[in-house]
Amino acid sequence: MNQTNALSAVAEPRSALPPLSMLRAFEAVARHQSVTQAAAELHVTQGAVSHQVKALEQWLDAKLVQRDGRRIALTPAGAAYAPSLGTALDLMADATRRLQRRARRERMTVSTFSTLATYWLVPRLGDFCAAYPDVDVDISTDYPRADFDPASYDVSIRCYTMDELQTQLRRRDWRGVQAGRFLGESLSLVCSPQLATPERPLAVLTDVARHPMLESRSIPTAWPDWLQAAGLAAEHQPRTHITFDHTHLALNAALAGAGMALAPTPLLGPLLQEGSLVQPFPQIAVGPKDNYWVRAPRTLGNAAVSAFCAWLTAQGRDEPVAPAR
Repeated sequence: MNQTNALSAVAEPRSALPPLSMLRAFEAVARHQSVTQAAAELHVTQGAVSHQVKALEQWLDAKLVQRDGRRIALTPAGAAYAPSLGTALDLMADATRRLQRRARRERMTVSTFSTLATYWLVPRLGDFCAAYPDVDVDISTDYPRADFDPASYDVSIRCYTMDELQTQLRRRDWRGVQAGRFLGESLSLVCSPQLATPERPLAVLTDVARHPMLESRSIPTAWPDWLQAAGLAAEHQPRTHITFDHTHLALNAALAGAGMALAPTPLLGPLLQEGSLVQPFPQIAVGPKDNYWVRAPRTLGNAAVSAFCAWLTAQGRDEPVAPAR
């Protein structure tokens, strides 16, 4: 085909194609070599199939099938036409299935705080996505204040004491909201195992004064509460303070050996188990709370949200206890 003919073929209007019902009927007859089987596949009568094939022959002005007694045989023109037609119908069917799959996909918005997302949720999220491949998950760590509107997200993850949660559930704009506990949380002192040296040990509580204190603005009372729980007088408290916006940044600094951080140890199982972080004083923990999933009434019929909340609960239940070091 020369360039002129090629351009002419591309420009041929699609109105020159026969109706799809005719093409499907002929393709099924050609594949089965049977009007009866074609009719069964297409869920129509044999008469309807025969009518569509005859209409296609008239449209094309070409004989496509011929009867040999009770059998159907393709004419040379029909035999040449059928394979390309079958390929074209398969391509249309595949394109339609892909579009339907995209149309059926669900998008679920999840609000959580950055430390839980970084150290606990993200490492597990692949398992949920593998189990629910038609659900797209949109994670937000733009953490709103405690009186946030649960309807702003499909699922919100928040950390509360039981009293705090009950206060939230009594709010008028929380009417009908459901919440479920999935993971406990308490803050303990953690650091890199390389932080302590013979010159600057971290063996007894008074040794904390020798090392920088890594603080987080997101939990401003954590260090005062921990120092009080440890019973440390002012002269035995850290002199150097390094402050970050978020706990996960303080944890990154602790991993790098920059100092001591207070962290929610239930979120740090792998880091503690592999020894990247250690707990010099595991007996002292403050701020015991629980992590809850929170879902608004509008999501109660959403199967993806129900699956995600159940998955969170199961993941929290299976969370191993990190050994104290």
